[in-house]
Amino acid sequence: MVVETAQSKSMKVLIIGAKGMLGQALATVFNPGNEVISWDRDEIDITQVESIKLKVKSEKPELLINAAAYTDVDSAETNSELANKINGHGVGYLADAAKELNVPIVHFSTEYVFDGEKREGYLESDQPVPISVYGSSKLLGEQELARNTDKFYLIRLSRLFGSAGNGKKSFIQTMLDLAASKKEIDAVDEELSCPTYAADAAAAAREIVEKKLPFGIYHRTNSGATTWFGLANELFKLKGIDVKLNAVSASHFLRPARRPKFGILLNTKLSAMRPWQEALKEFLR
Repeated sequence: MVVETAQSKSMKVLIIGAKGMLGQALATVFNPGNEVISWDRDEIDITQVESIKLKVKSEKPELLINAAAYTDVDSAETNSELANKINGHGVGYLADAAKELNVPIVHFSTEYVFDGEKREGYLESDQPVPISVYGSSKLLGEQELARNTDKFYLIRLSRLFGSAGNGKKSFIQTMLDLAASKKEIDAVDEELSCPTYAADAAAAAREIVEKKLPFGIYHRTNSGATTWFGLANELFKLKGIDVKLNAVSASHFLRPARRPKFGILLNTKLSAMRPWQEALKEFLR
């Protein structure tokens, strides 16, 4: 996905969570033509409201982007306080700082805010009903965002893949590591969702901001839906890896958190992004 930047006015952009997979992609995509400041947990703790106010205000960004998140879906079940602090209240603190500076904020959420019972997928306007602590913490972030500022772009993403960040290992890397040491791998062939390339998600965010689209909720995922099994199967096919891949049910793995069965994010506001298979091929190249 290419974003035209020639006519764009240069901005001072502050990216929080800059060392994660999405944060790195955002820094790369927003850098041309802008002054980009990249902060991670060493520079700012988004759970500390006073720290946020002082540090963010002192930088005076023209655009604030939050890519910081607690992303471990299963451990969130026993670490709800921390998940809510990072994914929920911290978002509210950043939104409040953006409002005081009178600048827009971009924040990212997930299909996990939905229960996954709607087979045809979810519109931007659908009412979230999370079924896990992680999903609840991300919904809290959405609510805190809207409560603290009107100038927000809430971009829901799904099953992000891309260059490794400082967070947990991606599904793609996990599968490649397993294939290097095993002849047989099990992958869940339930839980439909839309794999999304971090570089495409970052480009979509820049496009939304630079076109000055109306504030609100956007679903930006690569086109098409698949299961973890489907994603792994395509990965091994593209890499030419000969490994026996077994399709298993969700109950095959003991995972503390429930997942949406149909986590498909429908985009009704913008043109469709390229198919996930095409994006995966580019990433692997």
